[in-house]
Amino acid sequence: MNNSEIFHNETTYLGGRFDLDRADREKVKIVYGNIRDRAQDLINAARRDVPSLPEIHFDFILNGAINAVAFKSNERYFIGFNTGTIFLLRCVIGRMLSDSRAFKHVGNPEVERGDLKPLEDYVPDAEMMYKKSTLLTPKDPIRRAYADFLQDQAIMFLVGHELTHIIHGHVDYLRAQRGQKQTAELGGLKNRDQQERLERQCIELDADRRSIVSRIDSLRFTFDDANAPNPPWRGKVQHPVEMVFDWAISIDILIRLFGDLSFSRTEAVDSAYPPLLLRDAMFFSAAASTIGEIWGAETQPYAIQALKRARVETEMAFSVAARGIGLSVLDPEFVREGPLHLEVLNRHWMTLRELLEPYEFH
Repeated sequence: MNNSEIFHNETTYLGGRFDLDRADREKVKIVYGNIRDRAQDLINAARRDVPSLPEIHFDFILNGAINAVAFKSNERYFIGFNTGTIFLLRCVIGRMLSDSRAFKHVGNPEVERGDLKPLEDYVPDAEMMYKKSTLLTPKDPIRRAYADFLQDQAIMFLVGHELTHIIHGHVDYLRAQRGQKQTAELGGLKNRDQQERLERQCIELDADRRSIVSRIDSLRFTFDDANAPNPPWRGKVQHPVEMVFDWAISIDILIRLFGDLSFSRTEAVDSAYPPLLLRDAMFFSAAASTIGEIWGAETQPYAIQALKRARVETEMAFSVAARGIGLSVLDPEFVREGPLHLEVLNRHWMTLRELLEPYEFH
């Protein structure tokens, strides 16, 4: 069997492989084809950096829910994105940039609508959202470009996250030690004990950290490339933190869609991720630390401010696009339990990383 056939067989229970050749619209073929090519380029780059890394096939699963998987079959590795992940990212980001009240720093927001209702009827199912909501596209060309950028960066971060599940041995470890054939981002932990849930949360945070480092390093290459095109919403980029700011917005949106129970509808007891606010805080810390290592300590204070501004802009956009869903309220339980949970995860990680070492690719 070829890679496409193996992928389809292994994902049949989720919906099976989405065959682009049979897509009913040419635009769908182009959009998904571009995403597949970008993802495969990132995978190929990782294989050049990690010579022992075997072939990895990227594809789409015909499923309206938001999710992504990494798995091994026939001694080959695979990464799959639900089609719902692509559609719902596009749905939410397009809704934000089509509203004159969101992301006022981008392009000309005055040409966008100011009377859009929030996505109060949002459900994490692409088919249902397609039937009851209009897929909005910003009118301003600069805001359209920004929407495309945010979606691209979010998707590439998620590709890097899934790649880490393979490179750092998560897929092989969970397969060998836990009997889990696939590493899915949402769900799949029902009836697992607390030890296994902590283990998965550590694994997800490890995947986040590596993808953060990889993407920020990619921003560095872009900033240093004199021939790289200037983003239309900025003109010439004067300082790397400008790029960090835009990139951070894309990740803040992605983390929300995968981590906010109001969006993902994933039961907390069934979650592979730590609480949303804790994951967001750890992303912030890892990003600030990585920026300091790459661009120097003198850049870090400016980067921290950029990350904070990105979070505020994202919160404001969500308050407009999906009223009542936000990160800003720190409830007493989180303030009390969040730091303790982080300590537990850090202790658990010290043991887990030694168990993962035999399965890693170097």
